[in-house]
Amino acid sequence: MIRKYDYFKLGSFIILGSCMLVAVIIILGAGRYFETSYTVESYFDESVNGLEVGSPVKLRGVKVGRVANIDFVANKYENANRSEVRYVIVECDIDPSLFRDMDHDAFKKAINNEINRGLRVMPTSLGLTGQLFLNFVYVDPASNPPLPIEWQPSEAYIPSVPSTLSRIEGAITTISKTLSGIKQEDIVSIIGDVKSIVNTIDDFMKTEGGREAGNRMLGILQETQTLLARTNELLAASEAENLIPNAAGAIAGINKIVNQSSDDVIAAAAEAREAMTSFKQAANVLGKTLGDPRMDKAMSELAPTLENVTRASHDMTAAIAKVHALVNRLNSVVASEEANIHAILQDTREVMQNIKELSGDAKRYPSGVFFGKPPSKAAPENK
Repeated sequence: MIRKYDYFKLGSFIILGSCMLVAVIIILGAGRYFETSYTVESYFDESVNGLEVGSPVKLRGVKVGRVANIDFVANKYENANRSEVRYVIVECDIDPSLFRDMDHDAFKKAINNEINRGLRVMPTSLGLTGQLFLNFVYVDPASNPPLPIEWQPSEAYIPSVPSTLSRIEGAITTISKTLSGIKQEDIVSIIGDVKSIVNTIDDFMKTEGGREAGNRMLGILQETQTLLARTNELLAASEAENLIPNAAGAIAGINKIVNQSSDDVIAAAAEAREAMTSFKQAANVLGKTLGDPRMDKAMSELAPTLENVTRASHDMTAAIAKVHALVNRLNSVVASEEANIHAILQDTREVMQNIKELSGDAKRYPSGVFFGKPPSKAAPENK
């Protein structure tokens, strides 16, 4: 028989257990509200079926946060209501402890720098279950531009890229559209043309010319094989190992020479250009001169002038010969009369000496020249 005291203990146990269970649930669930996190948002122009609140956010396989909210952009930004976009906004809570506890401004600045390097958000499947999570990946920023938006994000914004499944669906859709644009008649015509070409080639190969062409092709292939084998042997040689470094060194030396003499080359090119300009001007002047009618007249008169010059040169040669003969004759005369000429010169020298003495006496004793001898010299006095 159950006593009333037993009912009291049972009720107390149930109430206490329920209170402890509620307390555990509150403590475990409310702990998330006291955590510090940074919010990151992204926009998707595709279905996010399989992505739920609480789904993990990973960077290179490392969990860095969780999905906090999934909604339409139009419900958060009024500018999106006036545009034709129908994006889905996904907000994520990022654990700042994984980023060395940087403040919110530094976190947003770092996010912007990583976006310029190609940081994007990609929905990724967990496997065959259909569940999705957000994966931070790095892609080529040029080929993966952000979605066009007309509003200013209130949180740190990371652009998104289509998921792998979305890309496959897009590729299949493009192929399907391409194939649907090809008519059945075109396919039949293409197959018929291919068959006709194959039959033509087959008929040609059965003829004598086709067999000859086949033999030539086989010969060319054999020669090509021999050439490739020879090339492999040359490349396998030890001398070939130094060929590329030597060629690189030679090219580097040529580049150095070209760089060092670039100024001289430029100056030489400028001088050559000026010389060519002067040559062209001289050629133009010469062409104009030769095309002048007066030049034709002068050329017609030049032949008689040259004949006169030729005759004058012959006359000059004869005159020079006569002068040469005269000079030889004078030399012979001078040689034969050298003694007489020497005596004449000696007499002339004595006459000039006498004239000099006479002029000196005339200067000292002018009267003595006309009236008599000069006065006698005075004897010196004895001391």
